[in-house]
Amino acid sequence: MSAVLESRSLCFGYGAKACCAMPLDFSLAMGEVVVLMGENGCGKSTLLKTFAGLVNPVAGTVALNGRSLGGWTPRDRARRVALVRMNQSVPDRMTVREFVSLGRIPYSGFLDCRSAEDERSVDEAMDLLDVDAFASRPIAELSDGERSRVFLAQALAQQVNVLLLDEPNAFLDIPRSHALFRLLKKIAAERQMGIVVSTHSVEYAERYADRILVIDPNRVRVSCAGEARSQGLFDWTEI
Repeated sequence: MSAVLESRSLCFGYGAKACCAMPLDFSLAMGEVVVLMGENGCGKSTLLKTFAGLVNPVAGTVALNGRSLGGWTPRDRARRVALVRMNQSVPDRMTVREFVSLGRIPYSGFLDCRSAEDERSVDEAMDLLDVDAFASRPIAELSDGERSRVFLAQALAQQVNVLLLDEPNAFLDIPRSHALFRLLKKIAAERQMGIVVSTHSVEYAERYADRILVIDPNRVRVSCAGEARSQGLFDWTEI
């Protein structure tokens, strides 16, 4: 499978302080779901931001479709990679549909005109995430669980090659969490999208991931999901 995102000798963190001692070599394939795990504060969010180009590497490189992240314009990069965070602020009066439509900004012209293709992309994303029933409601009035689905719908409307999700099921109940991970598997395969999703759930990681990536203070370890337990990638979860 072709790689859509690659890191080489990557040290990630803020300033000169790296989150782990050993650099990371990693490639994300088209159609693959990788679950990112580790203790609170280990650097999961920082790694996702580095993959998205929002935080510069401490050392090493990150490449998107074979080109360094720094070689893409912000607009072109936004057409290829999206980071979804559940703690982002939302405008008070913006409706759900208006918010999801923001995912089409990288494709809009100077006057931000929406084409028929833009509208179709928004409709499809809202249908997939089952948020079209409250399309006209202000997003600020939604529950945390409803809002998290709207955030993901916006990213899907963006039609990226790489989707980075920071604990997307944090506010979802168990049935909707399973539904979300099943959807991620489906869209990764059907759209040939590479997905990295952070979660604390070993069950979801083993059941839905192709590979599992775990950050600890000394190194970042990567394994096929079926071999992660035997290779000790879940040792950090044990008391």
